[in-house]
Amino acid sequence: MQNPKNNIVKQINRPIAIFEIIFILLSAVSLFMYNMHHYINDRFESGNKVGQNTAAILESYQSLGFLIPYWQEHFEEMEFFYDDTEKFIQKENALRKKLPELTEIEYITSQDAENLDADGQKLLAEICYFQLSQTFDRNKRTYQPLYLYSFVVRDNEMFFLVTGAKENELRISSGGEYLYELGCTNPYQKGWYPILDEILKTGQPSPSMELSMQKGADRSVVHVFEPVYVDDELAMIVGVSMQWKDLLSGTLRISCLVAVITGLLFVILGVVFLRLLKKIVIKPLRKEQDSINQYKETKNAEETIQELSHISCENEIEELAEDFSSMIQEIENHIKNIRTVTAEKERISAELDMAKSIQESQLPSIFPAFPDRPEFDIYASMTPAKEVGGDFYDFFFIDNNHLVMVMADVSGKGVPAALFMMASKILINNYAMMGLSPHEILERTNETICKNNQLKMFVTVWIGILEISTGKVIAANAGHEYPILRQPNGEFELFKDKHGFVIGGIKGKKYKEYEFTMQKGSTLFVYTDGVPEATNANEELFGTERLLEILNQKPDAMPQQLLTNVHETVNTFVGDAPQFDDLTMLAITLL
Repeated sequence: MQNPKNNIVKQINRPIAIFEIIFILLSAVSLFMYNMHHYINDRFESGNKVGQNTAAILESYQSLGFLIPYWQEHFEEMEFFYDDTEKFIQKENALRKKLPELTEIEYITSQDAENLDADGQKLLAEICYFQLSQTFDRNKRTYQPLYLYSFVVRDNEMFFLVTGAKENELRISSGGEYLYELGCTNPYQKGWYPILDEILKTGQPSPSMELSMQKGADRSVVHVFEPVYVDDELAMIVGVSMQWKDLLSGTLRISCLVAVITGLLFVILGVVFLRLLKKIVIKPLRKEQDSINQYKETKNAEETIQELSHISCENEIEELAEDFSSMIQEIENHIKNIRTVTAEKERISAELDMAKSIQESQLPSIFPAFPDRPEFDIYASMTPAKEVGGDFYDFFFIDNNHLVMVMADVSGKGVPAALFMMASKILINNYAMMGLSPHEILERTNETICKNNQLKMFVTVWIGILEISTGKVIAANAGHEYPILRQPNGEFELFKDKHGFVIGGIKGKKYKEYEFTMQKGSTLFVYTDGVPEATNANEELFGTERLLEILNQKPDAMPQQLLTNVHETVNTFVGDAPQFDDLTMLAITLL
């Protein structure tokens, strides 16, 4: 018998190759379009968030109606002192002499500003410009936009007011070239930014974004504009600009990589398919042919029938094709299931590792935390029960003399608790940096969380603000564990403070704050319930009594040693029993 011109393998191989090429091209194009759409929308949402946050802070200044025209008319007379905290304090003290009843700068109204003399008005304008510049800088460094600025449009030009800068960027007065400060202008022509034209025309925010190529610059930019209102009237505009040139190259890279990987997978699957085809189709046909030839030669019908019985078929080609299809389908389903399960496990593991790194990076972890502050020593630690935890601590200065300390415990464990923890920590930090008192910080945080708390999660919080110079602590407790305090030459004792309700539980909840004084040599220890509720194999709790006992074994120990002693004792007590809750502690000693 002559060999056929085209065998089955060649006939099947050609359409498979064509299909693979078409599928790879379609996959690459679809992935590219999807990624571009997704990434651009992501940039817009990020810019919109920055703009809304910045506009809200601007609107919180009750004297904004006075400041905007004053800045425009008197910017040449003003003194700019970016990051100069000492000069800010000097000017704020000078302003407080003119306004003895002043509490917070933001609460000064435009009428109060109008009643000030010229020096007072200038002080107010400089102080507010300093504070807002700090806010713009912080937002820019947090969210990393290309530009963050505010302006008014007048006489066909953009008159810049407050602008944000990163750590390595300079404003014009500091030798910068691109970051405009108060008084700088740029030409503005109607039609350059249609969305901005719409805001100026209607006074209402626009839900969309502006994509354009900046003249004279080789980069594409996403523009987001957010209006700022004074007495329900458009007063100024916050602008956020973000680069998206990198999206094109990044998306092409990802699409090409996926296309290459897809092509390799198709080649591998093609090779497997062709080998199976030879094994399931070609070899049985050859075996049938060999059996028949053998019968021709040997005339042994029994042996030939025995051989043919292994090819089980009434119509050999059709049945072999059905078996082949069934087997291939099972193999592919099995491989697909294994690949899906493996990829999902790797993805979850990678995401948990990333979440843990992100969470740890958000907590102060460098000690000594303030090596230039010899007045106190502070140390804290957090050991999550799972890959990521719901507990968190924080400490930071809101000015040179006031240190904020936070200890909190989110309900639940794992990723949901970690996400809730991050949101709670950011809210507490932001409200504290606004200069609010402890009870106001808890109340505002509670209100914000209750607005969109569909999962009904909550967090217990203890927050205290220590005045370094006097040792006075103003604190508030939202359903958290009692703090433990040791005065000089004394023992650690529970400080049974006034408890409020948990954060996120009831909207509109009010919180009480209290005061106590730490003398030199005093130590304050705060913690989460994971310490007293640590459980051993006999289901026995570690308890508050044991905690006080271990603290009082070495009451003069410095914070780091105190926490180490507690942690080692808890680990010894728990033994091989699993850790069910996060272990989080913070201690501070006045020196």
